[in-house]
This record gives sequence, C-alpha cells and structure tokens, in this order.
Amino acid sequence: MLCKKFDLLLLLLISFFVFSCKVDTITDTSANKPNIQKIVPEEIHPFDLVTIYGENLGETNDSSFILIDSLYTIPSKYCIKWNNSFIQFYAPKNLFKGLLRVVINSDTTNPLMFNYFPYPKIDLVRIESGTFLMGSNKGLGYEQPVHQVVLTKSFYISKYEITQKQWNTLFDTNESPFIGDNLPVSNVSWFRAILFCNKLSKLMGYDTCYVILDTNLVVWDTLANGFRLPTEAEWEYACRAGSQNEFAGNGNPLDMGWFDVNSGMKSHPVGEKFPNDWGIYDMHGNVWEWCWDWFDPFYYEKSPKVNPRGPATGKVHIVRGGCWQRGTTFGRSSSRQFPEDQSLNFGFRVVRNAN
Repeated sequence: MLCKKFDLLLLLLISFFVFSCKVDTITDTSANKPNIQKIVPEEIHPFDLVTIYGENLGETNDSSFILIDSLYTIPSKYCIKWNNSFIQFYAPKNLFKGLLRVVINSDTTNPLMFNYFPYPKIDLVRIESGTFLMGSNKGLGYEQPVHQVVLTKSFYISKYEITQKQWNTLFDTNESPFIGDNLPVSNVSWFRAILFCNKLSKLMGYDTCYVILDTNLVVWDTLANGFRLPTEAEWEYACRAGSQNEFAGNGNPLDMGWFDVNSGMKSHPVGEKFPNDWGIYDMHGNVWEWCWDWFDPFYYEKSPKVNPRGPATGKVHIVRGGCWQRGTTFGRSSSRQFPEDQSLNFGFRVVRNAN
C-alpha cells in the first residue's frame, strides 16, 4: 500500500515537471517572435531617414525585408542599418501610406501605419499683411525712389531657401555646383523654379498658380492657393522683417548670411546663420533668390502703391539677396539685381497665399 502511494506521488511529480517544461518552451517561443514598436518620424517624406524600433528583428540576410501595404518591399541589404532592435533606411520616392511589416526569414511582425507623403517637407513662416517703405536712397539708382508699399494679403514664405533634398524629391536632375542635401539648390532657371512651384502644388492638393504657355510666357493666377515665387515687394517686406536697416536682424551682414569674405567661396547648408526678426533664414547671402517680377530699373518711379507685381513684360527676371560669391553690398534688403555671370548661384524660396 505504501509503495502504491509512493508510485502515485512520483507520477504526479513527473507529470508536473513535464507540463512545466512544455509551458516554459511555449513561453520562450513567444518571447522570440519579432515585433515592431514604433516608426520615427511619424510623418515621412522622400529621402527622410526612417527608423523602425522593435525586438528580435534579426540581421541583414536575403530572406529579410520591409513590406509596405503588401505591395512594396525594401530588402534588408538596401537598409543603412539592420540589427535586433532597430532598422534604418532612407525613404525612396513614389511610396504611399499603408501598413508596414517586417519579414524576418519566415516570421512576420505585427503591422504599424507608415505615414508617407510624396512631396518634400517645407517649413513655412506666416507673414501678415502690412505697409513698409521699399527701396533705399543709399543704393543704386534703380533702388530709388523710396516709396510706400501696401501688401493687403498675408502670405506664407519658406523659412529656408529650397534645398537640394527638396528639389530632388520632384526632379531627377540637380545641376547645383556644390552637392549636399541641405545645401540650397542653385543653377536653377526662373522657368524651372516655376515648374517646381506648380509640381509641388499638385502633389499637395493645391491649385497651381501658373498657366505655362511657353518658357517665357507664364500667366499667374493670383487667386490660386498653391505655391509660387514671391513678388519683389513680398520678398523685401519679408526680408526687412519690420526693419528699415540695410540688413535685418542685428544689422551685421556676416551674422545674417554667407558672402565672399566669410563663405570660403562656396554655398553653405541653409539655416546656419541668424534668422531675421520674423524667423526667416538666409535672405542675405548664400544664393541669389528668384522673384516673380521682370527687371525694370525704372519700375519704382511708376509702380502701384498696393500689391505691386512688377512690369507686364521684360527680358530678365529679378533676383534678390546676394550670394556667397559677392560682397555684402549685393545682399542688402533693397538691392535689386540680375547678374548674368552669377546664374550658377541662382536659387529660390517659395510663398503661398494665406487667405
């Protein structure tokens, strides 16, 4: 009788041990399953560096890849980094929003939303409507006379000059003399800047501002809500940021921008100098910036007081702000130029109506 009780107790202990081992084995298998926890940044644009954080993500091999909405795959060999806890890659062009999963050999992770936007991210500063004195009595003849200008409509202007990363999102060719994602795009014709504005507007769901009849015949729809080039008046108003000084901000041109004396004879990444009082960078120096207006040296003598948009016709368009290859005098707030020998340094920034 005692032996039977002992045998029963031994059987119960063995059963408990076997069951415990099975539970542990199941738990271990579950703990090793790959999963993703978050995707950074939350809003992703072309060429952004994307990081996927997770657990048990394995390593680079021919059987591991990123899967977006069951349609688009990014093999692990095309990623910058791939390890057990995070994956990094640059978002290519022409993606779309959808559910992102990571496939590691035969295992597939949980899905997370991949919030992709097929246009470049552009930081904008709102400029309120207002009145200012345009021109300078200290500059060249075509900066005179100083005259009052009224801008009746508020507008947004890009905080920085358009960068090569933003340009490359929309176009396949980049002819800038210096190459870098955060360098301002340059060697851009006025017409190509117009094309950029229209293409950006379409991608973001806005009305296009320009009806293009020919490379030298472009009609501006002033009521459209899309992106466009600033008028001369808008550019100078935004550049001055409420100041009547030759240079905005603290008044020191070398604190505000890149010129021949401090640039090392090259363009620089946007936003490295001080902004003006309205938070806009590089309006003095770095690269010349296209405006909408035709260049007429006598325009100020006859320009309308309210919302001037430049002459109806002309031979060349205005650039503003100076550049890294010229002296500070060309970068004054009032300086109006079209230096034909500087076309390699022509860039731009964009604006959009606020109301």
